[in-house]
Amino acid sequence: MTDLGGESACWAHLLPEMHAGEAPAGVAHVDIAALSGAGRGALWSLPHDGDLDANLVQLPAGDEIASHVNNEVDVFVVVMSGNGVLVADGHTYPLRTGVAALVPQGAARTIRAGSQSLRYFTVHRRRAPLAIRPVSHADQGGTS
Repeated sequence: MTDLGGESACWAHLLPEMHAGEAPAGVAHVDIAALSGAGRGALWSLPHDGDLDANLVQLPAGDEIASHVNNEVDVFVVVMSGNGVLVADGHTYPLRTGVAALVPQGAARTIRAGSQSLRYFTVHRRRAPLAIRPVSHADQGGTS
């Protein structure tokens, strides 16, 4: 909590120092529109260990993120450029620059670029890291 009320991440984007390149500790400040890159995948990811994950993702025209289900978090999507569709639980939603969508946890989802490459921003609560454990013989039907 701060003297300004709320957590620093809630108000820090209003500080003039951010525009001078002197952002307070923990503040992430990036010109998303100015990021360039070609190909497929994350062009940028939020670089801190806070409560949120954010990514700028790019898909070439006609490419897609195959159907998958995320049972842990809701995902907020904002289209930065291009066009395509979001398919969530069998319903198709058009995507174009400026469109935002909230995909709830547990929904089967696919994102597909249309005739143009699709660049979109995702934000969701940070998930716990994957825990990799050795496979025991019991997991393979044997005894351990």
